Amino acid sequence: MLMLRSHLRPSLLRRCMVSVSVQLEPQSVEPSRTVRPALPVRMDRLMAEQLVQPSVQTGLLVGDPKRQQFDVVVHCKEKSKDADKNKGKGKDKDKGGAGGDAKAAGKQPPDKCKKADNKGGDDAKKPEPKKEKRMKNFEIYRWKPGEKPQIQTYKLDLNETGAMVLDALIKIKNEVDPTLTFRRSCREGICGSCAMNINGTNTLACVTAIDTGLSAPCKIYPLPHLYVVRDLVPDLTQFYEQYASIEPWLQRPNLAKELGKAQYLQAIEDRDKLDGLYECILCACCQTACPSYWWNSDKYLGPAVLMQAFRWVIDSRDEATEKRLCYLQDPWKLYRCHTILNCTNTCPKGLNPARAIVQLKQLLAGAKKKPNPKIKTDTMFQANKC
Repeated sequence: MLMLRSHLRPSLLRRCMVSVSVQLEPQSVEPSRTVRPALPVRMDRLMAEQLVQPSVQTGLLVGDPKRQQFDVVVHCKEKSKDADKNKGKGKDKDKGGAGGDAKAAGKQPPDKCKKADNKGGDDAKKPEPKKEKRMKNFEIYRWKPGEKPQIQTYKLDLNETGAMVLDALIKIKNEVDPTLTFRRSCREGICGSCAMNINGTNTLACVTAIDTGLSAPCKIYPLPHLYVVRDLVPDLTQFYEQYASIEPWLQRPNLAKELGKAQYLQAIEDRDKLDGLYECILCACCQTACPSYWWNSDKYLGPAVLMQAFRWVIDSRDEATEKRLCYLQDPWKLYRCHTILNCTNTCPKGLNPARAIVQLKQLLAGAKKKPNPKIKTDTMFQANKC
């Protein structure tokens, strides 16, 4: 038998000792005894490693030539539970030899590990205890042509509902009341379709988490101060008409000749000026949160439209700045803004329409001027002509 010896501390040595029995030639040996074979004095390391079982991966041969025996020093990386079990079984065999007789008779001793595994499997099969229901009320505005508006209450178990308000609305429509009407599309806060008033704030239902407090209901209304088509669907016709009135597209005097022939150049500094403006998704949350727009929606363009107007005025590639500013030179279209900042507080994208409106007023008053482009926009077109 080869004894495995460690250079570690005695406490670790007891954990890492592994005995390997090697039978060099056929002979009858009692199972309860161990055999230490006499090896040649000049035995190289390769022969010793062949005698060791594959579980022993690293080792060094040390020994005494006079005693003609060698030991293997094993570098143990972790505690071997199997080695401890085998060591315990060897002690039992030395005491009575009952384990060897049972093995010789073809009977396997009971395996405690298997019993533990089976016991764990039985526990895993047991059904998990049912979670306590978390019922929450959703008070939703309901109206359709020919009927009076009303508030209808729905009860949902939050354990079976998604995290967002839009998930609750979809669950109600699919499983409770298919007549509930609302807009939705991307579910990622990009399209702006699911804009509505939730607990008194204009926001997007797809990015608004449900309040997990069960005592307070979740109140859902359509965007305020707009005509309602049905339930949570507002009429945005006037809003889109006002957006179209600012001509939100690139305007240049030679656009017909330049279109499709080359690209317009823009410096990085000029491009940075568009940050915080182009991200607007036209959800109308800020538009319908503005008190000035509530009372003068037919004349005042509103924060969302004015922010997009400034986006095109400040664009270095656009050459219709004077035309755009002259369109806004009106007592109602721009100057009805009193900087209440409701638009900035409610924007679900974190934009600042009030700041864009202030900059528009500065341009109209002559306090500021649109800076010249850092690089010439039509350079590529002149290169093509040459």
